[in-house]
Amino acid sequence: MPIRNDRLDPARGVWLAAGLFAAICLSLQVWRIWSLNATYDQGLFLQEIWNGHLGRPFESTLASQLSTPVLVEGSALPKLGYFHLGQHFTPLLMLWLPLVLLLGVWSLPLIQVGLLAAGGLVLHQLARADLPPRLAAWITCSYFAAGIVIGPALENFHDLCAIPLLSFGLLLGIRRNRIWLYALCALLLPFVREDVGLLSFSFGLWMLVRCKGSWRWAGLGLCLYSVLMVVMITNLWMPLFGSEVKDRFMEERFGQFLAMQNGRGTTLDVLKAMASQPLLLLQELVQPLGPTLKFLITLWLPLAFLPAAGVDGWLLMAGPLFVALSSQGGNALAVTLRFVLYLVPGVFAGGILWWKRHPNLFHERWLKRLWRTALVLSVLFTVTGNPHRSLSALIPDSVQPWVYVSPWRQVQRGFETRALLHTIPAQASVAAETQLVPLLAERRVLLRFPESHAYTDEQQQTRPADWVVSQPGFNADYAPAFRRNGAWVRRSQAKIQELLADGSYRVHRCDQRGIVLRHQSVTVSPSDEPSPQGGEACVREQFARALAQMKQRGDASKPEDQG
Repeated sequence: MPIRNDRLDPARGVWLAAGLFAAICLSLQVWRIWSLNATYDQGLFLQEIWNGHLGRPFESTLASQLSTPVLVEGSALPKLGYFHLGQHFTPLLMLWLPLVLLLGVWSLPLIQVGLLAAGGLVLHQLARADLPPRLAAWITCSYFAAGIVIGPALENFHDLCAIPLLSFGLLLGIRRNRIWLYALCALLLPFVREDVGLLSFSFGLWMLVRCKGSWRWAGLGLCLYSVLMVVMITNLWMPLFGSEVKDRFMEERFGQFLAMQNGRGTTLDVLKAMASQPLLLLQELVQPLGPTLKFLITLWLPLAFLPAAGVDGWLLMAGPLFVALSSQGGNALAVTLRFVLYLVPGVFAGGILWWKRHPNLFHERWLKRLWRTALVLSVLFTVTGNPHRSLSALIPDSVQPWVYVSPWRQVQRGFETRALLHTIPAQASVAAETQLVPLLAERRVLLRFPESHAYTDEQQQTRPADWVVSQPGFNADYAPAFRRNGAWVRRSQAKIQELLADGSYRVHRCDQRGIVLRHQSVTVSPSDEPSPQGGEACVREQFARALAQMKQRGDASKPEDQG
C-alpha cells in the first residue's frame, strides 16, 4: 500500500512494496506446498518443464490425463509421449528448466512471484515516464496491493505470470521510443500462451487509435502479427499435439455459440458463429448482470475507479475483456484466478494514461482518502476470501460446515507425508492423490489417483503404476465442506480394494499418514519391506476411520473448486 510518510523517497517506497509483496507471496506459496494445499497444476507444470532435461520438453502424463480421449471420452489411458502443447502452447516455459533442475518443486513459486514482482517494477518505470514520482509510486503500490495481482500470485503455478512483465515492457518501449524493447516484448507475448495474442492485439488497437506517427503503423503491424499467431497456433500448431482446442476448450468456453456444430469447432468457427448471432453475443456480454458488474468493480477497485472513465484502459484490455465476458463457465469472471492477468496491464497502464491527463487531481485530499480506502478494501476482500487456501492456517476453509486444520497439524502433516513418500524411488511410476502430485512430479510417469492407476507406454502397451498412494485421513478432514474430497475417499477405497483383491498390488506402508501400495512386479531391499503391522487390515481400518469421521461431521454441502 502507498507509504503515508511524505518524507519517504517514492522510489524507495516502491521497492519496499515490491519486497513485501514478494516476501509474503513467496512465503505463502512455500506454505501451500509444504502443507499439501498446492495441487494438480503445480505438479503438471513441474513435470513438463522437468522432462526437458530428458530431451522431452512439455511431455506430461498429468497433462495426458486431461486430454480429450482420457478426460472427456474415457476411451483411453494417460500415456507417455503426450505433450501439453496440445492444450496450451507455452514454449517460454522452457526458459526455467535450469532453475527447475536446481530447486525442484520450490522453483515454481520463485518464478511465479518473481515475474509478477518484476512486472510491478517495470510498471513503475512506465509510470515515472509521465507522472510525478509520488503519483507513480501510488499506482505501482496499488498494483502490489491489488487482489487481481495477489490472487494469481498465490495460485498453483501457471503460464500467465509473465504477462505483466512483457506487457509493461512493450508499453515502456513505446514510451521511451526503444524499438528493441518493444519488438522483443511484442514478439514474445504470443509465446506465453496461445490466447495471449488477444492481449497484444489490444495493444495494437490502442496504438492505432491513440498513438501518432510511426507507432500507429507499428500498431497495425502488431494487430496483424497477433491475429496471425493466434490463428496459426490454435489451428495449425496445437492440433499437431492434440485435439483439445477443437474438441474440448471451444465447447467449454464458447459452446453456446456452437450449438449448430454440437459445441465443437476451431477459433475461426467461434468467431464466425459470434458474428452470425449478434443478439446472443450481446446477451452473453452483459449477462449475468450482477457477476459482470462485480467483476468490473473489482478490476478498477485498486485505482479507486477513476481511471475507468478513460478510454485507454478499455482499449488496452479490449480483446481479453471481450473473451471474459462472452465466455461461459464459473472461471470466466473469477478475479483471483490466472485469467485475470490478461486484464491487469490494461487496468494499470490505463490508469497511468488517465492520470497523465488529470495530474492536478492527485493533490486533492478527498481523493487520496478514497484511494487509500479502496486499497484497504482490495486487500481486505482478498485476504478474507482465502485465495487458493493460502491462508488456511489462519482462516477456516469453511465456516458452515466448520472445516479448519490448525497450523501445527499442517506442519506435522507435511513432515509425515514426506516420510511416507520417502521409500518411493525417484524414477518409479506413481499414481497419487492430487495433494501429493507436486511432491512427486519430478518423474516421467505420474498419474492422479483414483482417476487413473495405469498408463500406456511408448510401445502402446498398458502399464500399471509401480506405486499407488492414498491419504484417506487427509481428504476426510475436508470432506464435510468439499464434495470432491469426500468422493476421493470413497473412490480410493473402492479402487484400492479392487487392486488388492486381484493380487496386482500389495500393501507396502499403511498408518495414519496414508496408504502406499507396491505393484507385485516391484522388488525392494529387505530394509524397505513393510512392517508386520501393515497389511489389508490396516487399509480397511484407515478407510473405516475416514468414513466414520465424514459421517460424524456430515456430508459435503458444496462443491470443491480447487485446481
